[in-house]
Amino acid sequence: MGTITPEETEIIYDAIHNHSNKASVDAPMDEVLKDADVIGHSLNDPTKSVRDYERARYDKLCAEFGMI
Repeated sequence: MGTITPEETEIIYDAIHNHSNKASVDAPMDEVLKDADVIGHSLNDPTKSVRDYERARYDKLCAEFGMI
């Protein structure tokens, strides 16, 4: 469609590719997607506990947003 540049396409691709690796710190867009993924998991079903591999990121987000 030509609505985004090749550089923007690469940023989006990288964010999608890296979003499952919650323990690493990557590019800013990657981090936004990882954070949204973690928050989404907790909001989709609040009866389920936060996954162990997402716990550190979830706790940091809760503190940042004053949810603790």
